[in-house]
Amino acid sequence: MIEINPLVVKNYGDLLGVKTVNNREVSVEGLIEELTREFRDEIDRVIKARREWLNDKRPVRVKAAFPSWDEKFVDADGNVRTFREIVQGLIDNLLGRDTPLRWGLNWNTPVPDDLHPLKNPGLEITGPWHPMSRAIHQINADVASMMEDEEDASPAWYVPRGSGRAVAAVWEARRVVNRVLRGDVPQPYYEGGKEYRLRKPRERWPTLIHRVPGLHILDFDIRVDGKPATAIITSIVLYAVNNYDLLKRAGSGVYFYVPKVQTADEALVVEKILRRVEDRLGLRRGELKIAMLYEEARAGLHLPVIFWIWRERLVKSNNGRWDYLGSLIEMWKDEAVYPDPQNITMTHPIMMAYQKYNALMCLMAGLGRDGRLNAGPVGGMAAVMLYRPDDPYQRNRFNARALRAIWLDKLRERLIGLIFYTEEPVKKVALKDILEGKVRGRLYDLFRQSWVATPEESYVKAGNEPLRASLEELQAMINRPVKYVEVDGVKIPAVDSGLTEQERALFQRLGLIDEAGNITPWVIRPDMLDTPEKLFNNPELWGGRDLWTALYEPPKGDITAEHIQHAFYMAANYGFQLLNGNLAAAIDDYELGQRFMNDLATYRIFSTWLWTLLRHKAAVTKDGAFKGPGRTSLGVIPAEDRVKIPAGTRFTEELFDKLWDLHMEWTYAFYDDLDRIAAERVLARFAGDVKKILAEAYRAGPFRYLSPREAAKRIAEAVRVEEVERAVVENQPRFDRSFAPVIMEILKTKLKSPMYLQHGGRMIMALSPLPDEERDLVLRALFTPRVEVERMVKEGRLKPFVLELYDYIHDIR
Repeated sequence: MIEINPLVVKNYGDLLGVKTVNNREVSVEGLIEELTREFRDEIDRVIKARREWLNDKRPVRVKAAFPSWDEKFVDADGNVRTFREIVQGLIDNLLGRDTPLRWGLNWNTPVPDDLHPLKNPGLEITGPWHPMSRAIHQINADVASMMEDEEDASPAWYVPRGSGRAVAAVWEARRVVNRVLRGDVPQPYYEGGKEYRLRKPRERWPTLIHRVPGLHILDFDIRVDGKPATAIITSIVLYAVNNYDLLKRAGSGVYFYVPKVQTADEALVVEKILRRVEDRLGLRRGELKIAMLYEEARAGLHLPVIFWIWRERLVKSNNGRWDYLGSLIEMWKDEAVYPDPQNITMTHPIMMAYQKYNALMCLMAGLGRDGRLNAGPVGGMAAVMLYRPDDPYQRNRFNARALRAIWLDKLRERLIGLIFYTEEPVKKVALKDILEGKVRGRLYDLFRQSWVATPEESYVKAGNEPLRASLEELQAMINRPVKYVEVDGVKIPAVDSGLTEQERALFQRLGLIDEAGNITPWVIRPDMLDTPEKLFNNPELWGGRDLWTALYEPPKGDITAEHIQHAFYMAANYGFQLLNGNLAAAIDDYELGQRFMNDLATYRIFSTWLWTLLRHKAAVTKDGAFKGPGRTSLGVIPAEDRVKIPAGTRFTEELFDKLWDLHMEWTYAFYDDLDRIAAERVLARFAGDVKKILAEAYRAGPFRYLSPREAAKRIAEAVRVEEVERAVVENQPRFDRSFAPVIMEILKTKLKSPMYLQHGGRMIMALSPLPDEERDLVLRALFTPRVEVERMVKEGRLKPFVLELYDYIHDIR
């Protein structure tokens, strides 16, 4: 039996019921119920296995080893191959060997041109489609594709306290998608007193891709046989059934971004679900195309197998630093402590190996029998958000740094994706020599798409340039004259500058250019990878190491007091926004001097890292200090040394408490400054009128023509109540400040608990709607052994829903 939240049925019944899709009648509720019953046990099994692996106390090198060569895997058709056979099939495909083991992606159902990552270069923008203004912004942006998001950056899957919502905003986003695809967008569209217009005809819209939730997410608005449905099923069914015909008529199709897959078993469940939907809608096998978020470190252990299982439909695989780094810290949580994660950027050796591995797998699997590429890698998120011109601290003056950063980031990705396959005995070759035919082989140009967090025109333009440039233009861009803009006495490379000396040194260290500044593609020869053992163990491929070490060995580096404080600042600020229902949050990052878009993945990095520091009582490696708040040119930030921390100091609970106190002090100082800014802006509304009155009072000797009392009376009359009220409303804070101490208690409980909680963000969502007096009880219960929670429920000390919540948050199936 399927039960749907009555408020959903009442308000969003147009998304439910029987629909005609591809000339077939399909019941939305019926298909959700059918798929949930069919796949619930399989989903529960793989999620249980995921939790058991996380809690497995075996050494990481044992439990996180690549599969043995003889380990067997099965696909959705029942074909069985060993790990060796799957990898050998990849090698055969790259080398052009027509063997029984050879396989590749999308051989049977071609990749549509609008989805092809190499035919449609440029940025991909991600974000929710509620409210409708966000959808309009994405459509109007000069991007290759837009990822309408029901995962990390989605409209809240919950109803935050005080939001005034009856049901989760994800339902409104689903309706917006359908309305937009039907052409039901008012021109102009008004929202929040602003006017929005679609500026493109339908045929010029970016490609729409729907990001579904991970297998571990449950949908509490829909229950089957009394249990919540799996959210990925409801998301796939609602999107496909409501929008398939609309997308086909527009010359596109139903495409999904699939997140958080960690193993071959999980990939197989997703493949089976998609096949069943294809069967019910009468679609060809492989018509539902997917992109993979390769964001879990563990997925790298099974990447060739995941590609093989998804070979009918996988089009691209995205690199993403945030969840990937968080999953690495999590992988080693019981054995090792990572150095400051702020220093592990995409140019770090471990991240370079990650990107190159993804690119090589996409090349080896993506080649068709005709030699054309049917897949490609996608670059990571450019997450800086430009400051508005009216920023109270004029931090928009640093926007030039953000523009340069995205240009450099996307240029680096593009160069990483240049792979030259040759049988010549060469180890290094310049791009210009390849283009001039001086060396024989084939050049592959793979990283042509990458993610961006904002549709801001200048920012998107800067990121698009390296992705869309011709190969000849790439070298010319590097060799452009070096130009600077100066901000506060600091020289910042202009967005259209050639590489500076410092940038050249970085690109040379990464192996992307040579000493003369010539682009040097990654050279691959058959003898480097013509057996599975060579592919995984050849140091020439993986920077002098075997692949496992290159991907997973914890890096060396410093642990500093300043970055510990920064991590807590970022975690607390994001958690506060999450409590307020904002899953994609632009936070003022005082280290970068920029607004940085955060989501559940950044929260995962910082909260997991802080938890490991406390669990291991990790030692700080440099003299430093925790800082108290101070008002600076970047706003109110941790600025004044308050707690000296010498090198060798252990990060204990006592030291954590001092950090906690300092952040709470910063919180109130920050709010005080926000109120100061609001007060000044309210008063500024009347400054002109007051100035005129004072000029009259002072113009010929004080008060000759206007007495102090008369001047004061006129000023009071000039400050009209209606205008004051309008100014007060216009300067109101965006978020509920009462949640500030709430997130602080949540973080204190989470980080001090010996029980590791993987889904900290999910816990915040669960706690947010609860009354204050109940929230604390539930919070304590979530860090209590399950048997104790069960006993408290039986004794009536906790409500029954707490046990269901406990199991959901801890992935107990």
